[in-house]
Parts: sequence; C-alpha cells; structure tokens
Amino acid sequence: MNHLEEIRAKLGIEEVVGSYIQLKKAGRNLKGICPFHNDTKPSFTVSPEKGIGYCFACNTGGDIFKFVQLIENVDFPEAVRILAQRANVSIPEFKPEAHNQRMKVVEMNSSSVKYFAEQLQSSPEHKKYFLDRGLTEDTIRKFKLGYAPDSYNGLKDHLINIGYRENDILSAGLLNQRSIADKNTYDRFRNRYIFPIFDHQDNAIGFGGRIIGDGEPKYLNSPDTLAYNKSLVLYGLNWGKDAVKKEDLAIFVEGYMDVIACHQAGCKNTVATSGTALTVQQLKLIKRYTPNIAFAFDQDSAGLEATKRSIELAQEAEMNIKIITVPEGKDPDECIKKSPDMWFEAVKQATPVMDFYISYILRLHDKNTLDGKKEILNFLLPIIKNYNSEVEQGAYLDKISLALRVDVKLLWNDLKNLTIKKSYSPPTTNTQEVLLKKAYSREEFLLGFIFQYPDLYKLVDENLIDSVPLETGTEKFYKAIKKVYNRASAVDLDAVKEELDEEDRGKIEVYALLIDDIYPDFSEESAEKEIKLFISLINKKNIDNAEKELIFKIRSAKDSGESTLLLNQQIQISKLKTKIF
Repeated sequence: MNHLEEIRAKLGIEEVVGSYIQLKKAGRNLKGICPFHNDTKPSFTVSPEKGIGYCFACNTGGDIFKFVQLIENVDFPEAVRILAQRANVSIPEFKPEAHNQRMKVVEMNSSSVKYFAEQLQSSPEHKKYFLDRGLTEDTIRKFKLGYAPDSYNGLKDHLINIGYRENDILSAGLLNQRSIADKNTYDRFRNRYIFPIFDHQDNAIGFGGRIIGDGEPKYLNSPDTLAYNKSLVLYGLNWGKDAVKKEDLAIFVEGYMDVIACHQAGCKNTVATSGTALTVQQLKLIKRYTPNIAFAFDQDSAGLEATKRSIELAQEAEMNIKIITVPEGKDPDECIKKSPDMWFEAVKQATPVMDFYISYILRLHDKNTLDGKKEILNFLLPIIKNYNSEVEQGAYLDKISLALRVDVKLLWNDLKNLTIKKSYSPPTTNTQEVLLKKAYSREEFLLGFIFQYPDLYKLVDENLIDSVPLETGTEKFYKAIKKVYNRASAVDLDAVKEELDEEDRGKIEVYALLIDDIYPDFSEESAEKEIKLFISLINKKNIDNAEKELIFKIRSAKDSGESTLLLNQQIQISKLKTKIF
C-alpha cells in the first residue's frame, strides 16, 4: 500500500467533506450545501461507497484529494500533505519550489511563534498584561500569545541563528526595511503584544501586534505573503471550526481579544475578520461549516456601520443572519469580563436583521421631525418590501408606527405604492432538477446507469445501435465498455478504467453518482425500464441525425460513384429506422 492508498484507507470522503460542510443523509448518500457555487439547496452529493463528492449543478468535485485541492485552492502535492497530516501518514519528500517557499514562510512563522511566546513567559511584567485582561495561563498557551521585545534585531538574530536567510525572513513579512535602496533590515514587530494568526488548517501564517503604551498604529498586522492573505483568513477558526459545525452558528466579532475571551468563556464558535472588513472569501470559508451567522460588532458608530456593511455582504451570499446586541460594554471582551452569563444571554437573544436596521436608522435621524421621518422611511420601507410574508411586513410596520407615531395604515399605503427592483429568486427544487437533467445528455445518463448497474449492460449491448456515431464526449466510454464486455461477457469497472486515460477514469464514479442523485432508491427493475427508455431515445436521435447528414452529403455529392455509396448507406439507415420506430 503506497501513501496515497493508505490515506484513502484512513480517510473516507464523508469524513473529509464533512469537516468542511454540513452533510445530511440522503438515501445511501449524503448531501450538503455546495461550497463551490452560490448554492441555495443541498446540491453537493457525497457517496461513501464510491469515494467521491460531486455537485452536478456546477460540475465540481472528485475524490478526497481533488476535493481538498478545490476547497483549499492548493495543488495536488499540497492536498496530499494536508490529508497525510490529518491521517497521520508519512509521505515521501517532494520539492516543488512554490510549495517549498510557502512552507518555508509557515515554518519561519512557527519558529517566530515559539520565540514570541518564550519572550512573554520570561517577562512576568508583560504576561501580567494578559492576566490583567482576565486571561488564564491555559488560554495564553492555547492561543500562543507572545511579546515582541523593544529590539531592532531580536527576532531577526534568532531566525538567522537557527538557519534562515535574511532575504527569506524579509519575504515572510517578519522584517522591515526603510527603502529598497537601504539594505538594512529590522524586526517588524517591536515592543508589541503578539497575537499569532493561524489558518483553518492550524498553520502559522501571520501575526497581529498591539502596541505597548502609546504609539501608532495601535495594531500592526503582517503584510500579505505567500502564506498570508488577510481577506481569506478568519482569526480563531482553527480553534473554533468544530464548535461552529456543532452549534450550526458562527459568531463574528471584531478583535483578537474578543475571540479569545469568548473561547475562554466557552463560546468557541466565535471568529474575527483578522484586521479587515468582512470579505466575500471569508463568508465562503465560513459557509463550509454553517450558513448561519451572527454579528457582534462594537456598539459605537464605526461598529454599527461595519455591521450594516457586513449584513449587505452576507445577504448577497445568502447567509442566515442575526445581530447580537452587546450589553454592559461596547465589545464582547468587556461584556464577558463583567458577566459571562450576560454575554450568553445576548447570544441567545440575537435579533433578526430588520430589528437591527430599525434600531440603526433611528440612531441616525431625528424621528420627531418630518425630514427625519422621511429619511427613516426611505431607508426602511424598501427593506420591508423584500419580505414575502405580509405577517412579517405588518409586524415591522407596527414597530415603525409606534416609533414614529404614524398611523400604520399610512405606512401600508406607502409600502404598497413602493416599486423596487425584485431580487433574483432561486429556482425551486423541482425546477433545479429539470435544469440538471437538461445539463446532461441522454448518452451520459445511460452511461451513469451502466456504471451504477453493470449487470444490466447486456440490454445496452443488444439494443443500442452503435453503427451510427455516438456523441464525441461519450463515445470513448461506450467503446471501452464494449471492449471489456466482449472480452469477458461482463462489465468490470476496473477493467473499463484501464481502457481510459487518467482524466476520464474519474468520470466513471461521477456518472454513477449522477444516477444516485436524480434517481434515488431506484430498484433494478425500475433501472431496467429507464435504460430501455434511454436506449430508444438515443437510437431515434442518432439515426435521425445520421439520416439528415447523409441527405446533405447526397445533395452535395460530386460524382455518381459517391452518390451510389451514400444512397446505400441511406438504405441501411432507413432499415434501422423502420426497425426501431
């Protein structure tokens, strides 16, 4: 058994996919929201039996290695490394340059994490900063918190002493230089408390540093490197992803300390946006684990504005959103210091988006003036109009009526007279299935039935007319199947794979999974009827197409010999047509 086979033996597709997205039983397979397109229903099908996961809506997926390549946006060797680490399997060393460079940055960051942590542990006065903020020794160690001394070359000398080159340390974002012309480098992080940043695979990819005392910037983050892109990272997800899946909710907070305080209090399904505004990529990342999110940003004006922007972005991503109003303090960290119970109650009492918007707009405008009322209604009514339920619309109009002291009947009239551009509504399940069937040809569906029910191939061999051309994309599969069947009087899928190239071999399971997806729990008797139907439809279509092409060629023939040959072919086609129609 080589290392790839050993990884496959230890990690099932359902385990790998299930660590990224929620899966629910669907017959003998599992289904979840596809992480590769803006999915509105569980479209990603996982087959433990076949060892693949695939979305037929966006035609994306594959085995465990392909899935990790796609979802982590990495090459094959990196996907193997990720899965081997997870399965505790040793792999042969490989040295692609790009992989080496990224991993070198991760390794340097890991060494820097240890260095900063050691500096903190050896400096009681600086560790006291974290202890005074309510953190325990265990929490300090868990989050690998550190201290960067007020030194221009402390980290630089440490990394050079253990074998790293100055240029590589600079490329990793751990050093600065005043200009390209100035060759002198110095530590980027100096006289700061250090918050190491990890990706969701637990790789050390960057740092956030809080200034000690006065100075700017208050927080300094690593620059973008081969390992770190802040728009792709959610701080705390490496520690919290299991809790996010378990709770089916991700709580978004603003800062490092908010995340750490929440985790220490037991609210581990908490993440932060790592020093940047919320991004589409971060929402796609969290959607692997849950479609449900709650924002608990600061209650100051900047925090409220950030909440509004985040809501708009999350609505476009079709997430389910709630808002946590933080009591007793402007952020979760302060709230938890005063009363962890109060924080958990706030999470429990998270409000719908519309309640937040009402509260938000009432803070911005004077509800007692006519101009203020107009601004408030201009903001709220288009949002309310998007709700399909009159019960919901009525509930929010009642709230606004009370707040503005306006007759609710007048609000209903304004709402009904309001015209707004309707947002796109995703097709229903039935419509999506119809579209899916249109996306695949009859020949592809017949292939799926063959691969799902190989014993029924005899029906295909006896009835499918292959003397006329099949589709270019599928003909190679039919030829491979026929070759194997003629040799052994049975369809052995492993033998069929041997007749195909590497890319086409993986499609065998995909075609079979297509049948599972569209025809769940089909009996062999039902499959037999469907196979006969597809054979009939394919024969009719292919013979019609062949006849039309021959008629065109006959009309274009340049000599009598060619015409005679083509007419003979047409006679054969006509005989076949008479046989099947």
